Amino acid sequence: MSDESQVPSEDILNEKWDKCISNLLIKTGIGLSVGVVASALIFKKKAWPIAMSTGIGIGVAYADCQRIFKPTAIPGVKVIKATNPVTYDINS
Repeated sequence: MSDESQVPSEDILNEKWDKCISNLLIKTGIGLSVGVVASALIFKKKAWPIAMSTGIGIGVAYADCQRIFKPTAIPGVKVIKATNPVTYDINS
């Protein structure tokens, strides 16, 4: 009975990859769209805003995928194991 309630690790990995791929497509598309609009309206139809904003979208999606696969690897955060657990008395 307990074997039926557990989720196989392949399913968890597939969900993570699906989320990463959908993030990549959405954020790259948004970056491309912003680049096209910026190129047409602000930068006199030059190509570099399109490439730069698409690259930014890919970079943001890549960073999100890193956080999805390894959530403890957030920059500037160090996970320290508790040596003395703190207990609180809620009656006082």
